[in-house]
Amino acid sequence: MLSSCLILAVVLPMMTCSAAEAASKDLEESVSYAAYHSEWGDNLTPPIARRIHLELNKARLNVSLTGGMPSQNYAGPVDGKTFDEIAGLLRSMDATSWPGSTGDEEKGERRKDRCVWSVCVVREPNSRRMRVYGADNGRDTLRLEAEARLCNYLQKKLPELYASMPKRLTHLSVSDRPAAGYWSVVADEGRVRVCVITKGQPEAEFYADPEILETLRSLLEKSGADTWHGFGYGRYEPGKMPLFLDAVYSTGQSVVVMAEPDSMPEGFAEFCNALRSRLAFLAQRWQETGAVPTGGIKSFRFGENGMRMKPHYLFYRRLGSGGSRAHIMRVWGGNPAGEALLSEAEELELAGILRGLASWDGFDGNARGVLDAPGFFFNVEFAGGRSISARGYGKFPQGYREGRDRILNFIEKRLPEPTQGR
Repeated sequence: MLSSCLILAVVLPMMTCSAAEAASKDLEESVSYAAYHSEWGDNLTPPIARRIHLELNKARLNVSLTGGMPSQNYAGPVDGKTFDEIAGLLRSMDATSWPGSTGDEEKGERRKDRCVWSVCVVREPNSRRMRVYGADNGRDTLRLEAEARLCNYLQKKLPELYASMPKRLTHLSVSDRPAAGYWSVVADEGRVRVCVITKGQPEAEFYADPEILETLRSLLEKSGADTWHGFGYGRYEPGKMPLFLDAVYSTGQSVVVMAEPDSMPEGFAEFCNALRSRLAFLAQRWQETGAVPTGGIKSFRFGENGMRMKPHYLFYRRLGSGGSRAHIMRVWGGNPAGEALLSEAEELELAGILRGLASWDGFDGNARGVLDAPGFFFNVEFAGGRSISARGYGKFPQGYREGRDRILNFIEKRLPEPTQGR
């Protein structure tokens, strides 16, 4: 009897110590990745949002709250305090005790009378992963309380994150099916590409002055677009193409609308009419002034790559207040790093330099097995349809150095001094 008591006296403290060590270890571990996702079936009424998707990875947050509450989204950086607060909320979710939890991802189609969900947390330094999937009837108190705590925090925090970043429009796509029209405006390496399609046929595709992005951002704001996100989610019939709008901002916010002619958010039709009028005017100006001069350049792109990042160069036409003008641009790491206008005489001079490299056409050299070799790409299309295309990895066409130097001497002396790579 005494020996049994002694054994218990020894074993019980050991068990208590082990549990305490585990709890201490859990607190010491940091979170490197965390995610929560829930999606409610069409027959259920979500108390907060119909679809919640959140990912926390390193110093970035990607979150979307759609349906039910005012829809919001964000994709961008977060500071350490915010990261730890969100990670703490996900870390505290005891998902294994929630009814409907399973070890495997939900298979098959989403059911209209169920809410599917998942939680994932990765802890460092050993990448210890906790991932739980499940589905329930939408009435589990434990999960709903955890979801409410997360959403309440996000509702308070997202306005702060939006305010910390300038809100610039970077992408806008709109389809107006009754008029069989489609328009897109996209920021592309410092340029703004506009595409106008009418009755299924391309009407115009051109680059516009970057100021158009601010004009359209202001138009969206005045039309009440901040209240549109998520409109029509899950309502349109599969296979039936709705009217749609997709706007993306530098803050990571977006506005996604799926509507029908007889069911649109307030202000949507007026915005489409104003957008159509604005882009039709620009398309007309492009048709009047966008012709490539005889012997001129339609497009050109050249750059080198290797162990050290280098800039690449491109030629394009941009529509401004004075009509279409030729531009050359230096691009560094996907961002513009200097731009200059070219007169018609300068464009024809550059075209002459590029035509002198016709022997490069079709070159495709590859030094297989060589690691981190330098390389290049070269593409040009002239008025009339003639083109030259070449590329290489560790191999270069004959006369490459001389040809490259002629190109760079012409371009660099017209561009402002670069600030990157120095």
